[in-house]
Amino acid sequence: MASIPATMMAWTKTRAEVGGFSKEEHAVPSPAAGEVLIKTQSTSVCGTDIHIWKWDQWSRDNVPLGTVTGHETSGTVVAVGDGVSSHKVGDLIAVECHLACWNCPRCEEGNAHVCENGSIFGVHGNGAFAPYFVVPAVNARHVPNGLDPGHASIQDPLGNAIHTLTGGPVEGATVAVHGLGPIGLFAVNAAKAMGAAKVIAVDWDNTYRMALAEELGADLVLGKDHDVVASILQATDGRGVDNSCEFSGAASALSNAIHSTRMGGYVNVLSVYGGGTPEVPMNEVVFRYLHLKGINGRKMWSTWDTMHDLLEQGLIDVDKVVTHRMDIDDFEEAVQLAMEGNCGKVVLDF
Repeated sequence: MASIPATMMAWTKTRAEVGGFSKEEHAVPSPAAGEVLIKTQSTSVCGTDIHIWKWDQWSRDNVPLGTVTGHETSGTVVAVGDGVSSHKVGDLIAVECHLACWNCPRCEEGNAHVCENGSIFGVHGNGAFAPYFVVPAVNARHVPNGLDPGHASIQDPLGNAIHTLTGGPVEGATVAVHGLGPIGLFAVNAAKAMGAAKVIAVDWDNTYRMALAEELGADLVLGKDHDVVASILQATDGRGVDNSCEFSGAASALSNAIHSTRMGGYVNVLSVYGGGTPEVPMNEVVFRYLHLKGINGRKMWSTWDTMHDLLEQGLIDVDKVVTHRMDIDDFEEAVQLAMEGNCGKVVLDF
C-alpha cells in the first residue's frame, strides 16, 4: 500500500456565511489508541451538509469554523491504533457518525446514539470531505456482503430511514413518508422491503423525487396539488396511517403528519428544523393518543443489523436512490445540486 502523506487538502467550513467553504491544508491525522485511520473512498452529501452550507441557526450553534465536514462516508483502513484487534489494514468500512463515550447512563441503557457526552463526526469535529480521517474502531462498521463497495457510504442515511420507520409498526402497517429527500426515498424503499401494507409518499413539488418514490414502490404519491391530510385519510378508510415519518423539516409537513395519523398511531420525526421552532398541534397529539418521537441517527447497533440484513438480501435498490456520482473536487457543485433537488443521493468519490 502507498505511503501515507503528511498533509492533505480538505473541504473546510472557513467562513461564517452561506457557502463559506474552501480547500485547506491539514495534517493527515494519526490513529490514537482504539482508533483507525481511513483512506476515504467516497463521501455523500447529506441534508446536514446543506444546513451547514446555508449556515442556519442549527449550524451556527454546532459547527466550529475551521471544521472539515462530511459524515456519510466509507473507505479503507490504512493504519490502526494501539489496542485495535477488530480491524486490519485493507478492511472496507462505513462510518457510524455518532461518537459515544460508552460510559454514561444513555450508553448503558442502549441509547449510545444520544450519548450524554457524545459528538457527531464531521459536525462537531473533523470529518470526511477529506482524503483521510480517523474514527474510533467501534464506529468503523464493516461493509456487508452483497453491497457494491461504491455504495458503502449510503449506510448512514439508509440507517436513518430504518431507525425512523422502526419507531412505529412497519410489517403489515400503513406508512406515510413526508419529505422525499434521499432519506425519505430510502424510507419508501425500506418500508416496502420490510413488509408495509401501504406506503404513501409525500413531497411538495419535487416531481423528480416524487417519480423516484413511485419507482421505489410507493402506493400513493402526494404533492402540492393534493390536500395531503384528506388524501391520506381517504386512502386509509378515514382512519389515518399507522406510522408517519417526517423527513422534510417543514412545519407544514409535521402538522400534516400529526393530523393524518390514526388514533394511537406513531409520528416519528427525523428532521432538523433549521429555521426556528415549528408549531405543534398538541391537542391532536394528546386527544388522539399519538406516540410522537424524535429520531436521532441510528440505534447502535440494532439499526445496523437490520440494515445489513436488508442489504445482504438485495432488498434495497441503492442504484435508484444514488443518482449522481461526482469527484470530490466538485464538492461545491454537488452541494448546489443537492439543494436544487433534481437528484437522489449525490456521492463524491476520491
